[in-house]
Amino acid sequence: MNSKCHRVELNDGHFIPVLGFGTAIPSEVSKSKATEATKIAIDAGFRHIDSAHMYQNEEEVGLAIRSKIEDGTVKREDIFYTSKDWPSPLGCPTLTAGSWR
Repeated sequence: MNSKCHRVELNDGHFIPVLGFGTAIPSEVSKSKATEATKIAIDAGFRHIDSAHMYQNEEEVGLAIRSKIEDGTVKREDIFYTSKDWPSPLGCPTLTAGSWR
C-alpha cells in the first residue's frame, strides 16, 4: 500500500492515511486476536489504526503497535491511532486522532 498517495493533510501539517485498519472483533473472539491482527495489518502496510473504547481491546492493540515499533517494523511517528468514545451528549461518537508519539 502506497500511503503517500492516499493520505489527508491535518491542520498541524501531518498527513494521515485515509484507509485505517479497523480493530473491532466479536465478543466471542479472544482479545489476543486483536493483537495478532493488528501486527499483521502493520506488516501489510497499514499505518492508520482505528479503534474505539467500546471495543474493549485498546490495550491489546497498543501492545501490537508497541511490538512493531520495538522490532523496527515501523517508527513511532509513522503510526496514527484513531479512536471513538461513546456516548457524547448528542448521542454521536467523538473521534480522537493523533500520531502515536
